[in-house]
Amino acid sequence: MSPARRALFALVPTLVLFAGAELGLALLGTAPRAAGDDPYVGFAENRPLYVEVEGEDGARRLELAPGKERFFNPAQFARAKGEGVRRVFCVGGSTTYGRPYRDLTSFCGWLRADLEEVAPGGFEVVNAGGISYASYRVANVVRELAGYAPDLVVVYTGHNEFLEERTYGALRDRPAWLRRADLALGRTRVYTALRRLAGGEREQLPGEVSAKLDGSIGPDAYTRDDAWAGAVVEHFGANLERILALVREAGATPLVVVPADNLRDCSPFKSEPDAGLAPAERERFEALLADGVAAYRDERFAQASDALRAASAISPRHAHARYWLGRALVATGELDAATLELVRARDEDVCPLRAISPIVEATREIARRERVATIDYPALLDARNAATGAPARGADWFLDHVHPTIEGHRVLARELLAHVGSLGWLPDGAPGDEAALARAEAGVRARIDDGERGLSLRNLAKVLSWAGKNEDAARAARAALELLGDDAECLFLLSLDASDRGDHLEAVSLLREAVRLDPDWVKPRHNLGVELARAGRDEEALAAYAVVVELEPAHPNVHYNRANALSRLGRLEEAAAAYERALELDPRDADAREALDGIRARLAAD
Repeated sequence: MSPARRALFALVPTLVLFAGAELGLALLGTAPRAAGDDPYVGFAENRPLYVEVEGEDGARRLELAPGKERFFNPAQFARAKGEGVRRVFCVGGSTTYGRPYRDLTSFCGWLRADLEEVAPGGFEVVNAGGISYASYRVANVVRELAGYAPDLVVVYTGHNEFLEERTYGALRDRPAWLRRADLALGRTRVYTALRRLAGGEREQLPGEVSAKLDGSIGPDAYTRDDAWAGAVVEHFGANLERILALVREAGATPLVVVPADNLRDCSPFKSEPDAGLAPAERERFEALLADGVAAYRDERFAQASDALRAASAISPRHAHARYWLGRALVATGELDAATLELVRARDEDVCPLRAISPIVEATREIARRERVATIDYPALLDARNAATGAPARGADWFLDHVHPTIEGHRVLARELLAHVGSLGWLPDGAPGDEAALARAEAGVRARIDDGERGLSLRNLAKVLSWAGKNEDAARAARAALELLGDDAECLFLLSLDASDRGDHLEAVSLLREAVRLDPDWVKPRHNLGVELARAGRDEEALAAYAVVVELEPAHPNVHYNRANALSRLGRLEEAAAAYERALELDPRDADAREALDGIRARLAAD
């Protein structure tokens, strides 16, 4: 008997035993993991997104469930789809939602407006995008939507995969082939039962998003963890496959949008130097990075690129070094090299709030393998920039790190409309009916509230500033000012960027205007004193600090900064009293204690 036959005969008893165990577990009611189940995580509670209500006309309708307003746009649609009506669901995260605005100017809202003009009454378009929703939560939404007679499901996901903490247990330490085997075997009752006996139940997540960034430490909650990142990417791939399977099982057509992001005008959220750098290497790296950024800001772009190349050679995984090198290369016209550096900066971000390259490529590969139509949004935007000679996509298409401008949403919606036409669902020539599309655009723009947009941009700027991204925050604050007019908060945010750039006189000017608009707001008054001191105007700084002390006498930092100004002016006894007051308010302030000891020594010497 040949070796192959011997192996086959040896395998038969094992297969018989396995089949018998499967049958026995089926009779006992043990169910395998369903094809649409998440193999890695479950949810502590699973409340529906939409609830059924009865309208005044007696018709049953579905509307957004109470408590979901924090994450989803309001929506209402018929429980029973009208005859001849095609239902389109758009799912994903905050880009689908339309952040920092809302549904009206999202790609989903634009698509709805376009379809209402080119095919009146023929479509229902529902925005089911959830703020901060990652693919595993999107899959849960799609499972519910599958019961609402969808015809087309537009999937835009990938940016939020690192937003919530998941441990994945020992999963991240397993080789990739073993993780894939776990996914396949999980469809059997025997393997499911064995995992339960071994305590291998899925990790449970809260019913709604609990982002790592919600803590006060922000991006500092993240540290580099390549094993965890690999598990996140693999989980994303499994989720996307689940989403496509759920859509198809519902008899609907899936359409995948490859996620796009801001490369050129979005600095990384957090960087870490490469592990293992010697102290001297790290010191050299930090000096080169500082020199490169300073040269860039002085518009000495060739010198900037030289310094930043040298810095990146010492610490290749430092995201900010790569980012500033990319910016310098854009300025010197080396656009292809710049794009490579900006992509590397995004991928090395220790706090990855944009879809990294493995997620982008997984999206493309899974859609190709599953023969699902895609709209490659990054390629679409890059092609438009290339046609005009523009550099890598940035603030021309994005308001922040991932959220498109209103025009960016409109461009994507046009591609979606063309796809709907390719399905044969529109009258001939409808996707190119420019008159109808112009009417749709005019209708959307007429409903845009500039005041609401301004407030949304101001909130966006505040979030970016909280994350330490003052340059990005300033861009949003300027856009908000154009819509709101004079606004103290926006001016304050602009002053932070000016200070980062070393332009302390501009910061002073912005803060004086913020104080004029809001005289009782302590923070800009205190910062005004700090910026005046940095500009060498200590007497004026003391006047600013005096107002802060009057408004908030127990503000420890103002007493410390006031003491520093007094010390520089040679008013040592007053400086000592101010340091003492700072220590009364914050006894742990080591800087104030050291400075006070120095002042006392000087006074004793005199």
